Amino acid sequence: MIWKKCLLKAKEKVGEDALKNPLYEWNTVCETRARFTPWTDEQIALDDREVTGNEQRFIIPLPRHRVPECQRAEIDGIEQEITQVIDLSPRWTAIQVKVYKE
Repeated sequence: MIWKKCLLKAKEKVGEDALKNPLYEWNTVCETRARFTPWTDEQIALDDREVTGNEQRFIIPLPRHRVPECQRAEIDGIEQEITQVIDLSPRWTAIQVKVYKE
């Protein structure tokens, strides 16, 4: 298994600009490790291939109740949007992220 460094990030309001628009910053709320998990054949058959082509799943060694509220994950230095958090209690949590391929 190849474990990679994973930073879970949340959007936090840091102030307002001159026009009273909120200013946000992405802050790390948890540092852990993650491992890529491939889609199963059943998931590919049930889901639209567009979804499985644009999204990946990673497993993190934390139970769901210990995973903080977050919207992004930085894995291998690349920030990705979290689209789903899957409870695999008692030991694991899976996160599904949107992948932006170049």
